[in-house]
Amino acid sequence: MITMNALKSAIAPKIRMVIGSILFGSIFLAANCFAQQTPTRAGSITQAESQQSEKVPLEQLLGYYQLPNKVAFIAFELKDNVLFAKQLWDNKAYQLTQINETNFESKEEGYKIEFLKDSSGQFAHAKLLGRIMTTKVGFDPRIIKQLSAAQIKKLEGTYVLKDDTSLEMAIRSSANGLTLKQLWDNKEIAFAPRSETFFLNEDGTFPLTFLLSDGEAVQVTCFEDDVWLKAK
Repeated sequence: MITMNALKSAIAPKIRMVIGSILFGSIFLAANCFAQQTPTRAGSITQAESQQSEKVPLEQLLGYYQLPNKVAFIAFELKDNVLFAKQLWDNKAYQLTQINETNFESKEEGYKIEFLKDSSGQFAHAKLLGRIMTTKVGFDPRIIKQLSAAQIKKLEGTYVLKDDTSLEMAIRSSANGLTLKQLWDNKEIAFAPRSETFFLNEDGTFPLTFLLSDGEAVQVTCFEDDVWLKAK
């Protein structure tokens, strides 16, 4: 878990308390999203309902799903034709039982997972415990992705905090990815890419998510909703 010292070195004083509460609360929720829940069978789907529903091919559900805090991920994997949910922050795995087409429960605990489709009909989200919405991503967050110099270059620039234009940070390319320099205190933080638009710092607790328009970066989001706009 991120420490307060690390948080101070990464977040401007004016927004530290707000972002800190978001990050700590989200990581705590992620780390305990299964383990701290009390199983309940109230309202569970009956066996008859299960038998009447078609079961989606499990291969359509596999992949990495990102939690709202952007730093925590769950992997859905097949082992001997059985679906497992694996928390990447602690590697704890839960065997899942398919209840109907899109609903599952962990075999031992009864924790509920519902897979949801996007507008194109592809499975793009997994709702945990009926309230934590995760989003499927097209990369393995544990593996650093090799990007070209051109891909890195288009992310460079000066970014201004959307909610406080007095705060600026400069993002530049580095040997291993990007370096973020906080212009209010000149502190620097190194980031490595997991995809063309998603980066993590060394200990995996500080995420950067870039938004591209016509192939160029126009904004970057730190953590969940700390938005910085690229200066023109």
